Amino acid sequence: MHYSYEFKLMCVELYLSGSYPDIPEGVNPDTLKSNIRQWARLVDLHGPEVLKHKVFNKVWTPEEKFELVSKVIAGIPKKKVAIEAGINPGMLYQWLHKYK
Repeated sequence: MHYSYEFKLMCVELYLSGSYPDIPEGVNPDTLKSNIRQWARLVDLHGPEVLKHKVFNKVWTPEEKFELVSKVIAGIPKKKVAIEAGINPGMLYQWLHKYK
C-alpha cells in the first residue's frame, strides 16, 4: 500500500510523541508500525523530505553499490546500511546477492 507524504509525516510525528495513529481498515497493524519506525529513522537521518514519493529513480554507480555491499560484508546490518543510504533494504539485498 502506498501512503501519502502527509500521512507518513503525521505517523512519524505521533510516533515521536509516543503513540501510533489509528490503523486504517485492511492494514496489518504490525506492518504499519514497522513502517512507521523505519520512516522515523529515515526522517532522523535525512529530514522529512525523504518521505515524499520520488519523481525519478537514482542511478547507482557500481562503485557506490560496492561501497554499500562492503559495509554489509564488514558486519554492519543490512537494514542500517540501507536506511543510511536512503534505499529499500530489498535493493541492497539484491546487490549483495549479485556480488556473492
